Amino acid sequence: MTRALTDTIAAVATAPGPGGIGIVRISGPEARGVVERVVRFHESIQRPRPRFAHRVDVIDPAAPHAAIDDGLLLYMPGPNSYTGEDVIELQGHGGVLVTTRVLDAVLRSGARPAEPGEFTLRAFLNGRLDLAQAEAVADLVAAPTAEALAAAADQLAGRLSSSVRELRRACLDLMARLEAEIDFTEEDVPAVPRDDLRRTLESIDETLEEILAGADRGLLQRHGFRVVLVGSPNVGKSSLMNALLATERAIVTEIPGTTRDVVEESFNLDGIPVRLSDTAGLRPTDDPVERIGVDRSGAALAAADLAALVLDGSRGLVAADRDAARQVAAAGKQAIVVVNKTDLPPAITTEDAAGLIDAPVCRTSAINGDVAGVREALQTLIGDGSPNPDLGTVASLRHKQALERARGELAGAREAVAGGLPADFIAIGLRGAVQALGEVTGESATEDLLDTIFAKFCIGK
Repeated sequence: MTRALTDTIAAVATAPGPGGIGIVRISGPEARGVVERVVRFHESIQRPRPRFAHRVDVIDPAAPHAAIDDGLLLYMPGPNSYTGEDVIELQGHGGVLVTTRVLDAVLRSGARPAEPGEFTLRAFLNGRLDLAQAEAVADLVAAPTAEALAAAADQLAGRLSSSVRELRRACLDLMARLEAEIDFTEEDVPAVPRDDLRRTLESIDETLEEILAGADRGLLQRHGFRVVLVGSPNVGKSSLMNALLATERAIVTEIPGTTRDVVEESFNLDGIPVRLSDTAGLRPTDDPVERIGVDRSGAALAAADLAALVLDGSRGLVAADRDAARQVAAAGKQAIVVVNKTDLPPAITTEDAAGLIDAPVCRTSAINGDVAGVREALQTLIGDGSPNPDLGTVASLRHKQALERARGELAGAREAVAGGLPADFIAIGLRGAVQALGEVTGESATEDLLDTIFAKFCIGK
């Protein structure tokens, strides 16, 4: 990805397809000049006023008599704009063809196509956002639940960044004091009291520990949790899926083997997006089509975070149930055992079910929509671990790993203090912590890291 800030970029900023409005966004030093070549003002002016909506016709410079669209122009001069540069938005009618033609006219008038995430990258490079806030922009757009949306908004507001920057400043302050001790050993510069060092390092570590305590919950809010329903044919997996989703998503019949492929859908489990996979019954078969379904069931099991082994509680355990249990155990996944069809006379005890696999057992009647026990079992395994709202939410694996590295480096510094080692040994761990913490907010960001992060953005953001 280019790092040049001297050119002017443009992209469609709204989702593709028909819509009430379509926006083409332009940013860069020549934004105003580019746009003035492709618009005709309805007012008796030649140049746009900052932060004022002007009605304009968008024209093709090669054929100026025929308007491409009729809409509004908004001009936001830098540095007080999203990117920190001059930004202009052309807001017109939604639709693939009209927005494509408007963008094409803008590109032929001096702008170049924006790369994925380049508007937000420029906001970062121009100091309008730090790196964690920039990443929150993409999370805000993709948030699957209200809780994930709130976490992204919190990160965009800079709460996590503020906490991390404060910890980084504390580390830098200790480093400066240690560097003075190292550089002026032969002069009358007093050594940093080791008790002060120890207490400060412990305080930083405690804050990092508190921030990380809610990281698993934050990651689940952002990425979700994959649950696969497995079991022998006709135990009620599809009925269970429909009951959890509260909709008829999977086909249900009394014929064993109705489900031939993996059916996937998501639902919200107290703020955690759960991706639910209904699979073909796990059993030996000579049917080539059913064999493909069984193979895909195995692949879904391998990709899942948790397996729900479903049993028909109205019949005794059969060989296929035990085979399915062995496959779940071999996959090494978290699991629950769901004894279904409790509306019928029971033939499986809780002890029978628990003997198949080391996992919690819950009983349900999916056909009657009685799945509270399944939801409770999932919630227990997912856990809580709510973040401290004053310190910010960690909802990125990258952030979690960087903060864990910082703790590891600080542990080395604390060991050096406890072992009575010289200041330069203590400083090694502090430098590592400063580097790791800076990767969260962007002070230590490398070109490769920026490329990796912003390549995942959509074009126009």
